[in-house]
Amino acid sequence: MKRLLLGLVLLGGCTSKTPYGECIGITDDENPLLEYKVSTRNLIWGTLGMGLMVPPVLVAFTQFKCPVAAKAVAK
Repeated sequence: MKRLLLGLVLLGGCTSKTPYGECIGITDDENPLLEYKVSTRNLIWGTLGMGLMVPPVLVAFTQFKCPVAAKAVAK
């Protein structure tokens, strides 16, 4: 029971959205109009949950990279 609660707390601390849109996982396609960066916060939370197995896997597949800016469009 304690592990389940710890897992929920760890997942609750993850960032899932930025002003530029939703975070994506390692298998998702990036939007070509946005610049993405690996989410350090999500990486730390996933690492803290290594003993539980579920949080790191969920973070990697759902919230690994977050959009940080719109790409400049060349005209």
